[in-house]
Parts: sequence; C-alpha cells; structure tokens
Amino acid sequence: MGLHVAQMTSQRAMKQCFDAVTTTPARILGLQGYGLEAGCRADFVLLQASDPVEAIRLRAARLLVVRAGKVIAQSEPRVSRLRLDGRPAEVRLMRDASQE
Repeated sequence: MGLHVAQMTSQRAMKQCFDAVTTTPARILGLQGYGLEAGCRADFVLLQASDPVEAIRLRAARLLVVRAGKVIAQSEPRVSRLRLDGRPAEVRLMRDASQE
C-alpha cells in the first residue's frame, strides 16, 4: 500500500523501495561482512520471487530465513491449483531453475 500511496509504482521505484529495506540500511550503518559474497555472514531471507518487483507485487512467501549460515525458518513454496479448461493444472509463483 505504501508504494501506491507514495506513487512509487514504476519498476524502478519498486526496486528502490526494495533496496530501502535490504541493502541500503546495511550500507548506511557501515556493516562489515554484509552481502552475498563469499566470506559474508550469510544472514538473509529467501523469497519466492524471481526479482524485487515480483517480491513486492506478489507479496512473496518467505521460503527460508537464514542467520549466520543456518536455516532458522523454512516454508513450502506456494502453488496455485487451477480448474479451468485449457489452462495448466498448477501455477508456481517462481521459475524452476532446474528446468531452464
């Protein structure tokens, strides 16, 4: 809702909002060992989305919460089941990298 109220609905603006709650605070605080590079602390939340815009638009499910490299919470991926003629039986909300 905040994105709509602030009129930040372009893809660029949504990516900026995503950064505002992920990478930007760590940079401002000067956190050491933050990021997705080798040797970093490995604190992250894995969302069921292929990019930040999809994460916001679909209110992506949290698949994993990892702290210091250890999984502390895990959820199953969301799957929508359809019963419509001529449509697929299931819709997964994230691309399956193993099928690419």
